[in-house]
Amino acid sequence: MPKFLLTTLFICLTAPFLFAQHIDIDKKALSFLASQERVNVVFTFDSLSFDGKKVPEAEFLQKRYVEISDWKDKEAAKEWLVLYNEHKKNQWQESFMSTLNERTAEYKNAPVFNRNDSTAKYTMQVNSDWMYFGYDVIVGKEPSKVSMTLSFYETEKPTSILFVTNISRAMGTNNESYNLRDWPSFRRMSKAYTKAGYKLAQALKRVVD
Repeated sequence: MPKFLLTTLFICLTAPFLFAQHIDIDKKALSFLASQERVNVVFTFDSLSFDGKKVPEAEFLQKRYVEISDWKDKEAAKEWLVLYNEHKKNQWQESFMSTLNERTAEYKNAPVFNRNDSTAKYTMQVNSDWMYFGYDVIVGKEPSKVSMTLSFYETEKPTSILFVTNISRAMGTNNESYNLRDWPSFRRMSKAYTKAGYKLAQALKRVVD
């Protein structure tokens, strides 16, 4: 096959991983953010899937358990599952939140985004729809990616959605030297959440600055 056709085929096959969508922001629909001191943030993982084939979470975790058990042992597989849940509930969310607040603090009328602050008038739900852990092996690297659906609503009226948008395939940096210490896939995913927080902060500049 000619080199040009091979290159074109490669681009077509990998395009879903290479290109991320712009975050759509409706300045009018989100105008309430500029008048708020705090916004509640809740993280959900409804219908979460993984990798190019969008494998459901339960199936993906079972597959990882078997793979790690075969590669190392069952204790290591159990450790991976425990750490996965810890990062899912804490570290990844914190990476997103700290970056979002750090960036929006530079804007004139930005609220502070707080996790699980039910006293705030408005809530932003961050649902992680899809993840890809990437890899870091001797012969090459691939960054992690995460896709999210963001829904805004009044905290006391969670069924009345004010605005919905998406962060598609936010790509984390993969600049760590080859290092298998403490399951590096979790560190890579934290960087994807950091990038998602950064992308959202950039998009919200139109609303609160």
